[in-house]
Amino acid sequence: MKQYVGLDVSQRETAICVVGEMGKVIFEGKAKSDPVALTNLLRKHAPHAERIGFETGAMASWLWHELRRVDLPVVCIDARHAHAALSVRMNKSDQNDARGLAELVRVGWYREVKVKSEESQKIRAILVARFRLVTIRRDIENQIRSLIKEYGLLFPRAIGLQFRHQVHELLGDDHQLLSVISPLLSIHENVCQQQNKFDDQVRRLAKQDETTRRRMTVPGVGVVTALTVRHTIDDPSRFRSASTVGAYLGLTPRRNQSGETDTNGKISRWGDRLLRTYLFEAATVLLYRTKKWSCLKAWGMKLAKRIGMRKAKVAIARKIAVILHCIWVDGISFDWGQAKEA
Repeated sequence: MKQYVGLDVSQRETAICVVGEMGKVIFEGKAKSDPVALTNLLRKHAPHAERIGFETGAMASWLWHELRRVDLPVVCIDARHAHAALSVRMNKSDQNDARGLAELVRVGWYREVKVKSEESQKIRAILVARFRLVTIRRDIENQIRSLIKEYGLLFPRAIGLQFRHQVHELLGDDHQLLSVISPLLSIHENVCQQQNKFDDQVRRLAKQDETTRRRMTVPGVGVVTALTVRHTIDDPSRFRSASTVGAYLGLTPRRNQSGETDTNGKISRWGDRLLRTYLFEAATVLLYRTKKWSCLKAWGMKLAKRIGMRKAKVAIARKIAVILHCIWVDGISFDWGQAKEA
């Protein structure tokens, strides 16, 4: 007899519900949120498990990999789908949520989430940590600029070591702000050192991946963006067509259609925020800093004149995402095209 299992995972305990083919509850209980404890309990109470489902969450990826290693048929369910089904229940509890998840995997009314490989998870951690350090460095620089500006001291744009040198030159050895700025500069130096280590690691990883190097042929796309695409999407075959990548990254407008009403709103902003940010930056670089002509830039400039620069950047970011996916799947490099003669 086939069995279906729902796991409501929390940090310490996991609620478990096992149902049969007809939806009858076979077992309900709790276990420690540990793969070994869960495996032992599932082997005992659900030896014929057809599917074992749990929602996306902070521990979902780790739990999925660990249970897969012992050949358990686990599926990770989109939390939005699970919430839509579980919210109709009158009482919310871990036990009821586990029962609802078991019912979802039994009837098959769910969207399975693609769990990233362990390699991609590791490299994503590096990219996220680097992004956080860049944010901290920028915040410190802006704070120091703001403090110095109150004393009428201004200096041109600079980052990293050059920024610290310019601050020292402006303040000298006896400025009254020195005791406030010095600790910030010390933290800034440490942050820059760690960021440089991550930058070296990112460049080395990108150099080792031939597909990532081909992505970098797209104007505006650098090492960080190319590597982030590689390890956020992880598996290009998960998309039936390249056009769906934009929707996955939250770069397509929301639609609200009912009866006579049919409106398109702002972009959904679903999906990975880090990659969406980098794609928007790539679009900005393409429009403002890339001097070489390309069909992509020509299209973007025409679009900007028609709908405005900000909306055009979003459209270009979506287009770049599609191009990067095609490069990945087809094994090609970016085609710059040729400008038409006037």
